Amino acid sequence: MSKKQVNNDWDITRCSKPFCCQEDAEEYMTSRNFDGMVLELSDGTIQAVCPTYPAGYYSGAKTLSKINTKESCCDISG
Repeated sequence: MSKKQVNNDWDITRCSKPFCCQEDAEEYMTSRNFDGMVLELSDGTIQAVCPTYPAGYYSGAKTLSKINTKESCCDISG
């Protein structure tokens, strides 16, 4: 059985991306003007998620930081 491949691009359909650490997740999101949250999952892994990610999807996840950029990538109101 092969190991699961990890996609290194932001998966807009899932609206999440795994990272090795909180700092890398924050840098990725702010450099691309993505709003969202950086979570630590119950298994200790770090996941960046968009603001519309369903609350409670990752049970036991701890919010490490909230990212609010001046220019959100997905703001279509203006």
